[in-house]
Amino acid sequence: MTRSRALVRPARRADAERLVALLVAQFREHRIKTPVRRIGRAVDGVLRHPERGRLLVATLAGRPIGLAALSFIWPLEHGGRSAWLEELYVEPPHRGRGIGRTLLRAACRLAARSGAAAVDLEVDAGHTRAARLYAREGFRPLPRARWVRRLRRAGR
Repeated sequence: MTRSRALVRPARRADAERLVALLVAQFREHRIKTPVRRIGRAVDGVLRHPERGRLLVATLAGRPIGLAALSFIWPLEHGGRSAWLEELYVEPPHRGRGIGRTLLRAACRLAARSGAAAVDLEVDAGHTRAARLYAREGFRPLPRARWVRRLRRAGR
C-alpha cells in the first residue's frame, strides 16, 4: 500500500462525535462492551480536562480516520507522572500506510512534553501486528498480565 499523508493533530471538542464513532468501531473489533453514552462521556471528560489525558486524531482531507488516546497516571514504578496509551486505532481501509506509527510517535512526543517518564500500553494476545509496531518503536513487553475488576460506581 502507498503511504498516506495523514495529518495528526490534537483533538478538538468539535471532533467528539467522530472520536466516539472511531472508538465504537475499535471496541467492536476487540469485543469490548462499553455503552456508547459512556464512551461519549469519557471523550468529553478528556477534551474538557486535558490534565486527565489527551486525544490525537489522524485526518485525511479533514476527516478523522484514526486516533490515539493517552491518559495520565502517577505510577510509583516510574517515579511519577507517566502516560497510558489507552487506544491506538486507524480505520481498516487506511491501515498499512504508516498512520498508526505516525499517531504513536506523536503520542509519545506529547507524553514527553507533558512530563511523562514513560508510556505504558497493553496489546491483546494474538495481536501480532500491533506488537510488532510497538517493538519497532522501542516498547518492550513486561512479564505480567493485566487484570481488572469492574466496580459499581456510586449513583449508577
